[in-house]
Amino acid sequence: MTRFDPGRGWTLEQARDLVRQGYSVDNVAERTGFPSQMLKVAAVDED
Repeated sequence: MTRFDPGRGWTLEQARDLVRQGYSVDNVAERTGFPSQMLKVAAVDED
């Protein structure tokens, strides 16, 4: 698996965890630097 690091000090797992906590995907993407498409996987996984 390729590791994506936008260089803002967040791991993908941490970013996805923010989405799970109820933050919007767009908000987390903006804050962490991860593309929203990568974060949406977290929301889908929960269903």
